[in-house]
Amino acid sequence: LMTGKTKKIIGAVVGIAVIAAVVGFSVNRENRKKTTVQTGKVEKKDLVQVVTASGEVRPRRYVNVGANVSGRLVEVNVLEGDRVKKGQVLAKVESERYEAVQRQSEAGVAAARADLQRTEADVAAAKLAFDRAKRMQQDKLIADSAYDQAEAEWKMKTAQVESARRRVAQLQAQLESTRDDLVKTTVISPMDGVVTNLPKEAGEMVIGAMSFSPTVIMTVADLSVMECEVMVDETDFRNLKLGQEAKIKVDALEGLELKGDVTEIGSSALVRGSGSQAATQTALGANTGNQPKDFKVTITIKDPPPNLRPGLNATADITTEKRAKVIAVPVQAVVVREVNKEGKVVDPDAMAQGGGEREGNTVAQAAREKGVEKDGVFLVSGDKAVFKPVKTGIMGESDIEITEGITEGQEIVTGSYRVLRNLKDEARIKVETKGKKS
Repeated sequence: LMTGKTKKIIGAVVGIAVIAAVVGFSVNRENRKKTTVQTGKVEKKDLVQVVTASGEVRPRRYVNVGANVSGRLVEVNVLEGDRVKKGQVLAKVESERYEAVQRQSEAGVAAARADLQRTEADVAAAKLAFDRAKRMQQDKLIADSAYDQAEAEWKMKTAQVESARRRVAQLQAQLESTRDDLVKTTVISPMDGVVTNLPKEAGEMVIGAMSFSPTVIMTVADLSVMECEVMVDETDFRNLKLGQEAKIKVDALEGLELKGDVTEIGSSALVRGSGSQAATQTALGANTGNQPKDFKVTITIKDPPPNLRPGLNATADITTEKRAKVIAVPVQAVVVREVNKEGKVVDPDAMAQGGGEREGNTVAQAAREKGVEKDGVFLVSGDKAVFKPVKTGIMGESDIEITEGITEGQEIVTGSYRVLRNLKDEARIKVETKGKKS
């Protein structure tokens, strides 16, 4: 049997347990109302802003070599990869027709010169006859009509000489043109370099340079100066400047990192996915406002290795800005919130839902004055997260510079991204325990 004292003790224990349960329930309920977040201290860091773009390797100077005349290739004297010198014979086009035309032209020039010599002899004879008639007319030995006829004959022969000379000059010019065509049947290298492409072989027909679509017999390139041509997104274009450093990785040369400098920046935006020429034509023609654009950027590679070849795919990281010891926070810590004219933050769910009043069966949307969207971070103030507008600077690989709004050492909410996306101003928070995830 329990005594009265025992009953009092048991009652006291039970009361304490009930109170503890109530307090524990209240604490748990309050904890459930808090948002679990990750936090961190604001620190100063060294930031490097990089623009990454893809493209391909190409020589700075290269020439697509074609024939100046049409015909069949009878010789190709080089192989792909051969090193050639300026003026070296690369290939020959069949020349029989041009040789025949040259012989014909030479014969025409010879005939015209013979005709010129004959007319010059006729002029000399006519001049003698005219001089004789002139003396006889002065001595009244012949009639004036005979003198006039001799003079006319001399002038006519003189005119024929001038015509014969013009004919010789004309045929001589035709002969020079024919000789030039014959010379052009031999394809020579326009520069020192390496044969990087050889799509044609002996026996194939080629179309000359005077046509609308001349045939490319081979490509000769100067591989001593190599470039990486990349396409940079229009949103990153404003950060580019000539002379900026770049690191280049070539897919085919795994593990090798090349260095270079930006030497050319395109002045016109090109439609993404189109070739340069087609893109330029499109940009100057139809409206392409809704299509993504790129800018062509050329990077000159320093000390290109011998195994670097034109056409290889490459990725370039262009360093556009460097900052030392600046206040920086993780990129995901910076969020956008709407601030109304009273300076209060509009919570994300209010922004998304808006307001509405029901009139009968119709919901009338209440107009809400639009505030100003501002970048900011959530400062940790006791057990609350307070939105603080900030101004941002350059962006590094995972951090972003803060130029105004917070100072070193302050604690901010750094994650998670899912929580930050919908976190409310002055929301009650609790810091995530290490080893657990929210």
